[in-house]
Amino acid sequence: MDFNRTGFLFIPSLLAITLHELILRRVEVDHLTLPGVLLSGVLFSVLTLTFGISITVQLYVSFWGTLSIWILLYRAIWHPLRHYPGPFGAKLSKLWSVKQVWTSKWHYHIVQQRLHHEYGDYVRTGPRELTIFDPTAIQAILGYSSVTSKGPFYDNMETSLHVTRDKTFHRQRRRIWDNGMKNSLSTFAPRVEEFTDQLLALLRSDNGKPVPLLLYCIYYSYDVMAKLAFDRPMGFMKGEQTEVASSILSTFTNSLDIMGLFYHIPWFLKATGTLSSFAGPMKEWRDWSVLQMKDRMSRGNKSDFVAHLIDNTPTDAAGMELLFGESRLIISAGTETTSSALTFAMMQLATHPKYMLAVRKEYRDNKQNYHCQRTIPMVDAVIHESMRLWSPVFLPAQRVTPPSGIHINGHFIPGNMIVQMPPFPRFRDPRNFVRPDEFLPERWTTSPELVLDRNAATPFSTGPYNCVGQGLAMMELRSVISRVVDEFDIVLPDGFVAKDYWNGVKDHLTAGPPPGQLVKFVPV
Repeated sequence: MDFNRTGFLFIPSLLAITLHELILRRVEVDHLTLPGVLLSGVLFSVLTLTFGISITVQLYVSFWGTLSIWILLYRAIWHPLRHYPGPFGAKLSKLWSVKQVWTSKWHYHIVQQRLHHEYGDYVRTGPRELTIFDPTAIQAILGYSSVTSKGPFYDNMETSLHVTRDKTFHRQRRRIWDNGMKNSLSTFAPRVEEFTDQLLALLRSDNGKPVPLLLYCIYYSYDVMAKLAFDRPMGFMKGEQTEVASSILSTFTNSLDIMGLFYHIPWFLKATGTLSSFAGPMKEWRDWSVLQMKDRMSRGNKSDFVAHLIDNTPTDAAGMELLFGESRLIISAGTETTSSALTFAMMQLATHPKYMLAVRKEYRDNKQNYHCQRTIPMVDAVIHESMRLWSPVFLPAQRVTPPSGIHINGHFIPGNMIVQMPPFPRFRDPRNFVRPDEFLPERWTTSPELVLDRNAATPFSTGPYNCVGQGLAMMELRSVISRVVDEFDIVLPDGFVAKDYWNGVKDHLTAGPPPGQLVKFVPV
């Protein structure tokens, strides 16, 4: 190769280093993956026409090779997080986390516990990511006074209350949601009880035969949330679901493993999400939700939650897209989490029958005053303890530090770093709970000394981004648990091994109960 060609091929290397130093290390580019790939492809074609395929390949190898090596060196040696401990592979790439999810068979929550035990409270788990286990950091990272903002994972979804990264928009829209929920929950309570009636009728018709617990809980939660979102259930409880509804449910349940992997590489999730919007199951889901919302709006104004959203949303194109997105949010965010929480709670009662008897007695002693919107001490304790041990969501909420960085408990975290606090290790931390791996509902009632830090248990999250549907979820959980246990003993099959069941819980977008578990609901 002559000198001129050597100098010519040096230019891409110089451009690669310049690109990294001026842009890539300073600007969040996760959402630009697909445009970047397309631009690279166009540029490759232009260079091939200009210089030929041989020179173009050499240029690309020079550019991408240099950029890759420089990025890895920067992350390993010069990165602002270089002083924090963690696995070496995690410092270089989030593909390390993807590999851990895969090799652990979607038990990343166990990997997180191991990282905590090995490296301490502040662990570098990505090139610009810290996983924090220190309970004193909760308010600084997630609380109302936190100066952090949402991370790049939230760019992978459409505009809605939950996924927006715009703090001002969120604050304004959250006020609308809070007011709507406050005004609608009491009127929606009878609807919750109607669906519980349908669940009880389904269980009675089974005559004590083994039934798929998780599937029944999924049917229940999808019907409730579709009623809330569109004023029409999907029909699962009565066996009246359409093929489209069945397809949508299948899409959600079958995509959770994939989401558990891609959560760690949001740049890839953004690219594939953009492509999937043009065809396939996700397009079917979006199209169906648009039709359902338009149908809901055509049926006139009603005094329900969605009517409140409609009345407080502009009627322009952006407003309509917001409504469509939030209708999907209502269903997607409120179904998998509630169905998992229901399943876990009933499995805990089945494996701890003394608490099942206590719930039944409490319900029967106070039946005249029962209301699913009000606290029921023993039932609420079972719910809280079940969600402490097996939170419906294992994946931690991504937050980004402000440009100036933050100080937490003697640790300085530089600006624009991703920080996260996984719930599973925190909920099992002996600094927060006595006998943390045991199911002890009395820690929330008669034995408060078993709770060392009440603020550490946040299954609905905390701060400005806490779960807006917490009240509705508690209504569903109280209704189902109280009324099912009033009528039935939850009986596990012969040979059931509790340890094997709980070891089978997956860590994907939500916590995934083992899907094939059969239980009997035996009339009492």
